[in-house]
Amino acid sequence: MNLKHVSRLSIVILTLLMLSTPRTLFAQHSVDPATLNPPVPPAYNPVCKSVGAGTICTVQFTQLFPGGSGVICPTAGGTYEVLQTQTRSVEGHRYYDQNGDLTRRLFHEVDTGTYINPIAHVSVSFSGRLTTLQDLSIPGDINSGTQAMTGPWRVFVPRGGVVVIEVGKFVFTGDGNTLLSESGPHPFLDYFYFGDTAGLQPLCDALR
Repeated sequence: MNLKHVSRLSIVILTLLMLSTPRTLFAQHSVDPATLNPPVPPAYNPVCKSVGAGTICTVQFTQLFPGGSGVICPTAGGTYEVLQTQTRSVEGHRYYDQNGDLTRRLFHEVDTGTYINPIAHVSVSFSGRLTTLQDLSIPGDINSGTQAMTGPWRVFVPRGGVVVIEVGKFVFTGDGNTLLSESGPHPFLDYFYFGDTAGLQPLCDALR
């Protein structure tokens, strides 16, 4: 065999090795979500794969929330609680380290629904898109680190007029109990966290 043939054979062998290397070195294997810390809830429809030295789980689910909204509006005879129907659709990823401990959560959600005055039988619609990123400071402790949430949320009347709008970003501690920072108008956050009712007065007005 002359050198030309050897060279060609070497190229063929090298090419085959390069094509097969990703399958050998970087193959992904299924991981049981129940073995992770914390485990992914089955209701999230998790699909978990080993990636490098860790594991990434893809989640996708939809939740329905009928009932009270927690927003109290005044009436001539007193007050009433605004009712709501809400559909929350979520897609995202959970990242685990080599020990199977959670280190990050990233998910995107789409929310749609209605706010309802149960006395006057008047309703308005709402929609929002929210991205949440949580980086855990203690792997495996889902209450550690910070949660940063961004995205618009708007309440609107049937003909398209905007009643209330939220935009910008706010950051909570990992357990969701302490607000660390915020930017942009957040009337719902102001209402529920600071007790400032002025921002949601337009919602009450639209439901009269």
